[in-house]
Amino acid sequence: MPSTIDTYFAQRQAQATLPLRLYALIDALLYAATAANGDDESVERPASAIALFDGTPDASLADAGPWLIDVEQATGDVRQSLFAMGAGAQGVSWLVSAYPFASLADELRARLDARMPDGRTALLRFYDARLMSEIADLLSFTQRIEFFVPTLDWLIEVNGELTRVHPHA
Repeated sequence: MPSTIDTYFAQRQAQATLPLRLYALIDALLYAATAANGDDESVERPASAIALFDGTPDASLADAGPWLIDVEQATGDVRQSLFAMGAGAQGVSWLVSAYPFASLADELRARLDARMPDGRTALLRFYDARLMSEIADLLSFTQRIEFFVPTLDWLIEVNGELTRVHPHA
């Protein structure tokens, strides 16, 4: 039986005039807790994932930070873990985009740091589905357009509820 996101994506793809991809954006620590089923085993990064901290000063934390996963390339076990995250309190962000995998990862990587009013830089945890709705609400119209430009749809799924955070403007 197809998942809610699979059904949504199939409908979105049927409406599109260009090829679309479905990606999952997750917090790797939450993914590890779900994939390991509560065991203390560490979970290796799937081949279908790009760690957004790779190539940044936080590269040493890449396996505990944000991962972008190409859902089409993901194994059945990875997909099941993603569906379990969406069904649970950990949550998952689902991104519909025409961007190629590596290009979307680069775009998201460029959004990790936010400049604070006092000039300091802070990590913007947009990859945590539990926070994304509130983050999106804080953005001005112009900031929303700039932030979401690489996606046609940005959805979050927490506790089995799929919510559209941003449709393409």
